[in-house]
Amino acid sequence: MKSWIITLTGWMLIASALYACVQELPFDVKETELPVVNCILTNDTLQTLSLTQSVKITDGYAFQEIQEARISLWAEEVKIGEFERKSYGNWQLRYQPEAGIHYRLQVQLPDGKELTATTAMPEKTQLTADREKNSYPSKYFRQLTAENPCWVFILGEETWAADLMHPVPSSKVKLHEIIGTDHPRVDRFNEEGNLVDLVSRATTPAYAYYVRIQPSPVSNEEGIPFCMQTNFGPYGFIFFRTASEEYDQYLKSSLQKLFVYKSEDDPIQWFDENKVYSNISNGAGIFAAYQDNYYYFFDNYDFFNDEYH
Repeated sequence: MKSWIITLTGWMLIASALYACVQELPFDVKETELPVVNCILTNDTLQTLSLTQSVKITDGYAFQEIQEARISLWAEEVKIGEFERKSYGNWQLRYQPEAGIHYRLQVQLPDGKELTATTAMPEKTQLTADREKNSYPSKYFRQLTAENPCWVFILGEETWAADLMHPVPSSKVKLHEIIGTDHPRVDRFNEEGNLVDLVSRATTPAYAYYVRIQPSPVSNEEGIPFCMQTNFGPYGFIFFRTASEEYDQYLKSSLQKLFVYKSEDDPIQWFDENKVYSNISNGAGIFAAYQDNYYYFFDNYDFFNDEYH
């Protein structure tokens, strides 16, 4: 009974503090109106960008399109080209980034405001598959390079892939919500118990949506052995996404924000001060880069996409 009384008293104090903040805290909604730029460079021939304007919290929509702008991409000090508006909030530029090159994004708005950001295209993580060791629920690999963070996620599908070159989540290709790994350099920020609670014969911890492998030296030519585990179906993709520093911070901070708000009944979200990472000067959003390498499996047949080329 004593602990219940203390808890109730604590909640009364919290409620009082929140009420006081609502009554006294000045808040200017105009400060939330910012241009929002999102551009993630990928190892593809077409780069996309969205440009919108955040709106007041009282408005009935989340973002308003900015239709007029001059948006250019630079490699070091060389101008690559300008993005062209194609549809609502959608701008495109035909260009394939090069690994190791530093890029700069420049957005000039009609009111004279200029938004800038920089990133570098990372070198793709090199891996090999130990196919002969595979057995449910494990797929085995060796990581040969680890200069950059690598994010791993798994797409499972019900039918043969319509496009092996550009697999994306769809009605038939779904992101596995829980996956596991025994990689020694895994970041445990999104660990959720043990995978065996959901997948029989699993032996690894469970992680929500992604596995983040931290950068580290590879000490020998054989690489770092590890396995990925989940409730694999007969078809699917394992993605190894090598991230730039900016994309790494953006994705991790986004997931941390997501987990705070995952439970609607958890009061911790009332006190959440975590911010999603942004590197856009004079605005909000993200300019970053990543390289994808994926492993496709189909019953007893599998390959990396590089090998498929």
